[in-house]
Amino acid sequence: MSGTPELDRVADARRKLAAHAGFPRSYWVVYGLVLVLSAGLPVWVSYLPSDGWVYVSWAIAVLGVGSAVYAMVRRRRSGVYLSRRISAYPTAHRIWLAGLVVTFGGFVGIQQLVEHGHRDIALYVLAPLAVVVFVAQVATRSAMRADIEAGRVTS
Repeated sequence: MSGTPELDRVADARRKLAAHAGFPRSYWVVYGLVLVLSAGLPVWVSYLPSDGWVYVSWAIAVLGVGSAVYAMVRRRRSGVYLSRRISAYPTAHRIWLAGLVVTFGGFVGIQQLVEHGHRDIALYVLAPLAVVVFVAQVATRSAMRADIEAGRVTS
């Protein structure tokens, strides 16, 4: 039997497991770019001809499938299957909900600005909105990691 106390081994195991809640920097760089592009969809589509939505819908579908494949490959490679339900992480759930409200409100706000002919203002609002949503996502992942390390995850 090892000389390390059992509680220390449990804490070490939680820290190792929590390391899998984070994403690599390359993921966050790509996520930031995709976030700006997707948050500005109403602006970008307003520059396209009326049949431009076909390409946008295909691009969104490709991004969704790519994201799902990335998550599956990452889970299989690591062998760690964390709970996919955000409600399993009590601290992260609140941050995620706040981020969701900001995301939805910002998207609707940008859509309204574009519909009323204020594309320039929508472009100015796009950058701060993308930063706030990005920070909310990073904070959610950090809170998930903290919840795992503290043992607050529910099944």
